[in-house]
Amino acid sequence: MTRSRKTPAAPAIQRLTVTSGLKELKLLNKRIATRIENLRAIRTRRSSTEVVAGVGRQDFMEQARQGMQAAEALLARRDAIKAEIVRSNAIHTVTVGTQTMTVAAAIERKRAAEAGRRGRCAGEDTVPTRETLVAHLRAQYAQALADEAALTNTMEAERETRVNSFLNQERGARGQKETGLDTRAIEEAYRAANTPVIDDPLNLLGRLEAMQEEVEIFGSEVDRVLDEHNATTFIEVPASA
Repeated sequence: MTRSRKTPAAPAIQRLTVTSGLKELKLLNKRIATRIENLRAIRTRRSSTEVVAGVGRQDFMEQARQGMQAAEALLARRDAIKAEIVRSNAIHTVTVGTQTMTVAAAIERKRAAEAGRRGRCAGEDTVPTRETLVAHLRAQYAQALADEAALTNTMEAERETRVNSFLNQERGARGQKETGLDTRAIEEAYRAANTPVIDDPLNLLGRLEAMQEEVEIFGSEVDRVLDEHNATTFIEVPASA
């Protein structure tokens, strides 16, 4: 008669919200750092000396084994929680303002925007975002207005000289002091020919206002939306021992 083999019990599963998982990740990171810092896995001693710094050989070996086991268990726990949060973020969606996107996309956009506000560090790649585009377009719009003002000032400064030069040429050609030409009409014609014009095929000001509003809505709502999602979305990880 053969004995039936026992089926290994399935590992216990723990269910927790993403918010709880994120909080535990912070705690685990601190605990892992402490474990690693305090872990003494090897030492050197004289063959005739069993005790070093008050710790005997057997105690040291046991402490090293336990310390390593504890560190690896904490690392495994952290990796399991992190992997489940990443998986959850990739499949769940949230709506921020009028845009629906995965949680992962919302987080990435939030991080990129924050990095842009902090400024790029040396050697760090720039991640272009919608905020980057808005800033670029806004700078170009401001430059166009500045160029328009500068050209207007230049035109007005040159106007009298150019008009007088034209009138003098006419007088010289006709051999008389008065030309009979309408000076005001000539000035208006000069302005019409030299007035700065801004080419704005995108209606940039209106476009910028809409884009800026969308960026501001995202910035003001993304934290709340992510917090609500994290507090109501559950992940399942192996139960901690």
